[in-house]
Amino acid sequence: MEYESMGHMSKVNSIQSADFVDNYYLPHHSVIKAESTSTEVRVVFNASSPTANGVSLNDVLVPGPVLQSDLTIFILRWRLFKYVFNSDIEKKYRQILLDSNQTKYQWIVFRPCPNDPISLYELKTVTFGVNCALYIAMRTLLQLAEDSESSHPIASNILHKHMYVDDVLAGGHTTDSAIRARDEVITVLQSAGFPLRKWTSNCSQILQGISKSHLLSEDFLEFEDTSSVKALGIRWNAHSDQFYFIAKPIETPRVSQRYRYFLISPIFLIHLDG
Repeated sequence: MEYESMGHMSKVNSIQSADFVDNYYLPHHSVIKAESTSTEVRVVFNASSPTANGVSLNDVLVPGPVLQSDLTIFILRWRLFKYVFNSDIEKKYRQILLDSNQTKYQWIVFRPCPNDPISLYELKTVTFGVNCALYIAMRTLLQLAEDSESSHPIASNILHKHMYVDDVLAGGHTTDSAIRARDEVITVLQSAGFPLRKWTSNCSQILQGISKSHLLSEDFLEFEDTSSVKALGIRWNAHSDQFYFIAKPIETPRVSQRYRYFLISPIFLIHLDG
């Protein structure tokens, strides 16, 4: 329902017989993420579901090259700055409209209430679950970086080197340079319809001027126990400016070597001081 109210999908009112052949229906289901601070329930679309001929939408799409940096290098590059900030683009994929000729490959069936008749809709934006979505989203940001290079060189550099999917992790060696970087990246992204939300920083001056509703939490950085956030899968306490991880106890008495590797695989950086 939020998709429809925000103009990210629209109802298909008139259907021709040919429409049922030259299109694709996206199966979808909900995913609950209780620890999310913004969206506890998300919709997931499955473009890998085969059609009657055994071929799915993802089977016939080219996913495109990888445009983002290696995750470890990305985190290390972020920590070259003394003063850092972190934010993410709100509903990044859904801020990018598809060509209207292509939306017929993103049809879904939906009804708000079990008693309502089933209706047909088409998704009008880049959709998570389609294999080329990441490439399109990243390529859009790189084009924005090129377009703004002459007018906003700092923001252009951030979009080139300090964006990981929808996360901005940048900063400066002084508070003034960090604030200048913050202001530029806000201006450039907002010009393309990419609002930044869930702001965090290791410096309270950088967060000044940001609406409290746009911060990760209103009292962020005021207390050590309210200054923790997950930055690209790593837990970061901005108050102490340290990375850390939480190790859960292993409940199974006998653990295989494969399971041990599975448990430690998320821990690729143990501790980095700013």
